[in-house]
Amino acid sequence: MKKLLLITTIMLLLSPFLSVKAVNQAIEDQIMENPGKAKLTTTQWREDIDFYVSQLEKNHANLYHSQTKTQFYQNVDALKQQLVGMTDNQILVALMKLTKSINDGHTSFPLWGNDVHKYPFKLISLSGKYYVAHTTHDHKGLLGAELTAINGQAISKIIDKMERIVPFSENPYSTVVRVAQYMTIAEVLDGLAIVGGDDNFEANLFDVQFSFEQSGFAFNKHFKAAKDVRFEAQLVLKHAVAKNKIDQVHDNLWFSSSRDNKSIYVKFEQYADVSAMDFFARKLLNYINDNQSKHLIIDLRNNYGGDFFTGLRLAQALVLADSLDWHSGIYVLTNHVTFSAAMSNTAQFKGLLNAKLVGEPTGARPKGYQDMGEFTLEHSKRVVTYSKRYYDFLGSDEHAVYPDVHIELNIENYLMNQDKQLEWVLKQIAWSQ
Repeated sequence: MKKLLLITTIMLLLSPFLSVKAVNQAIEDQIMENPGKAKLTTTQWREDIDFYVSQLEKNHANLYHSQTKTQFYQNVDALKQQLVGMTDNQILVALMKLTKSINDGHTSFPLWGNDVHKYPFKLISLSGKYYVAHTTHDHKGLLGAELTAINGQAISKIIDKMERIVPFSENPYSTVVRVAQYMTIAEVLDGLAIVGGDDNFEANLFDVQFSFEQSGFAFNKHFKAAKDVRFEAQLVLKHAVAKNKIDQVHDNLWFSSSRDNKSIYVKFEQYADVSAMDFFARKLLNYINDNQSKHLIIDLRNNYGGDFFTGLRLAQALVLADSLDWHSGIYVLTNHVTFSAAMSNTAQFKGLLNAKLVGEPTGARPKGYQDMGEFTLEHSKRVVTYSKRYYDFLGSDEHAVYPDVHIELNIENYLMNQDKQLEWVLKQIAWSQ
């Protein structure tokens, strides 16, 4: 503050020789450089915002599909006018909100990178509530606890704030997934005035109260956020389908079979490149043909997407499997995480493979903007993503690809390791262990 006063005094003494604009800009820039305030100057943030707008207009497939250009520019101008005195985190959250207003899941301000601070647990949204699903080893007793408040603010109020800013969300289902992910990032909570309360963000990292409820007991925990957090304990659903694993590309793309080889389970949680997928698809097809398998399960749950053309290579191979029960023997599992290419492949597999969809609605709309590009802001080095293409996979305006058999999971299912969605399918095909 003393430095700011000194600079201001000098600028005022020199003001007869400088324009009013130059004096005001110098004072603004010093305010922005104050400890606790934004690390960039006002000029640098304005340049980043101007670049942000120009790149979106240049690259987005249809930037103004949900709002007018006038509305967007009014919001941009309002943010630029409010920059003086805003902290870095307030500006980041404002840019998240601005980008969210564009209204497609692939146009986002995601806070990628290693410089964000995270609290020592991750959340999962189940039945409208948020539960601890991952923790560090020291806090594994929190697994399954419901988060009810942060610094005394009820979780319902925090959700309302988060829903307006979270990236990669384009329907109610992906929104709850992203709220869970971003609710434990300190920069976001600080930018929304949920934690903090003054200008010293670093100090407020070390005393945040989280309120939980577990087994009927309410309690509080104080945590500090850190950049490098190792989540070593987690709630996961495991099933014996992984016992007889036949082949895999990586931990999230593999297939296994039932004991009698009549049923095949494909774990498709992450994409591979085209050559790896082609090799995997041939191995899968050969195994089905060799064993005259009848039933096929493709598990696209927790798949955030990739290249849907790669997924089509899998379908292209599978249509050659004459032994499969093409009338009622093919199933695809989905949940709220199923997004982007995984949503696209869900819709395509339903048509191409005559698959029955089981689980939860997808996190992406079947009609909308996809194929993600990105650029980096010059001064803040923040990444911005945008949509390059428009697709319509179902010919309807549905908010999601909805399952034929809707089965929601709850926290008790996770605590008891009960995968009701997969178990329903296994029962239909009489999977042999």
